[in-house]
Amino acid sequence: MNIRKLVYIVKDQLKKGSLNENLADLTSQFNHVFPAQSSRLQAITQYAIENTPHYNNYKEYDSFNEYPVLDKSIIKRNYNDFISNPYKEEIGSLHKVTTSGSYGTPFTFYLNSEKRKKMIAEVYYFGKKSNFVLGSKHAYIVSKKKSKTSQLIQNQVMITVDKLDDEWCKASIARLKKQKVKVLVGYPSAITRLASYIYRNDIHLPMNGIITISEVLSDAMRLQIENSFECPPVSRYSSEEFGVLANQDLSGEFFWLNQANYLVEILELNSNKEVAIGELGRIVVTDLFNEAMPLIRYDTGDLAKPYEIIKGQVTKIESVEGRKLATIRDVKGEEVSSFSINGALRESIDIIQFQFSQEGSKEYLLKIITDKSSVGEVNIIQAYRNILGSGAIIKFNYVDDIPAQRSGKRPYIIQNFYVD
Repeated sequence: MNIRKLVYIVKDQLKKGSLNENLADLTSQFNHVFPAQSSRLQAITQYAIENTPHYNNYKEYDSFNEYPVLDKSIIKRNYNDFISNPYKEEIGSLHKVTTSGSYGTPFTFYLNSEKRKKMIAEVYYFGKKSNFVLGSKHAYIVSKKKSKTSQLIQNQVMITVDKLDDEWCKASIARLKKQKVKVLVGYPSAITRLASYIYRNDIHLPMNGIITISEVLSDAMRLQIENSFECPPVSRYSSEEFGVLANQDLSGEFFWLNQANYLVEILELNSNKEVAIGELGRIVVTDLFNEAMPLIRYDTGDLAKPYEIIKGQVTKIESVEGRKLATIRDVKGEEVSSFSINGALRESIDIIQFQFSQEGSKEYLLKIITDKSSVGEVNIIQAYRNILGSGAIIKFNYVDDIPAQRSGKRPYIIQNFYVD
């Protein structure tokens, strides 16, 4: 047995076996089409109404279908009202995650202990279905950074995504070989870039498992990755504030929805009615276990088409759409990670929503929705020049709204200068 897995399991058993209990629950719920979802939904909504200021007036509604759909801008404007009363005095001890998400709205979510344990179990449960066993050495190919201690504990090799050029590919592949990595987890755009380099340079680097996150894994990407790494990639649909919402089947034909720990609805673009199989709709999520900061009917900003519906419940979706980000280039014309553009505003707590676009070879525009008169432009400009080059010209446009595109999405990265 992997030593890190053994250590983790022993620690879990000392905590009354929460991992094994949660894994058993996930297995049972999936095998029996989520029989506990209804009672869990009733419990979390009742808890939220009784303990969370924002949901106090929900007692006036006669049914769950009458509850309004939320997005991050609503939560941003009423932030403290979404933290439940029993946890307000101990908020410093809660697990917190900071995210920007598909709306480009950065702020922090708080998770209670049980919720956090559920998230860990989800990663293990779905990871195992993607040939990723807890504790096995894997590369994490993303924009964020982790401490060396964290990487050691998780048996993780961090490969930070900055510029996706040949130099980055060469260095990354050298690390993968040196560390004998057999599982990749990361952005499909970055992994596809590695796959292209491997193919062009006739490099042999087979993998046992590949999990893509945060972006759409297209059919073309899937084929290129599988051919280069000799392993079919699996797309995981997850978020910092929730956990694993859906996991792609190894066949690549559909995603399994995690209706055990969430109620996931696919609603029409312009109404709160459910869509039929094959119709595009908004992914709206209710978290069944986060009591610290309940999220009820939360619009993720992503879109999907139901693939299977059983007894009125969507159990599978075709894919997650609207998550592929535009490609931004620096002042030299080299591609940079869209997630680094996003990450530059992670600590800008006064920004409610933003949209970043490239308007010229060196010209960039940042549209901002904020309640403040200023958001620290000097620091933001410096952060972007560190990514794009010292000659980058950053313009700001303070707006009241960022309109949705025809698809219903509000992308936070737009390319208006380079056209592929």
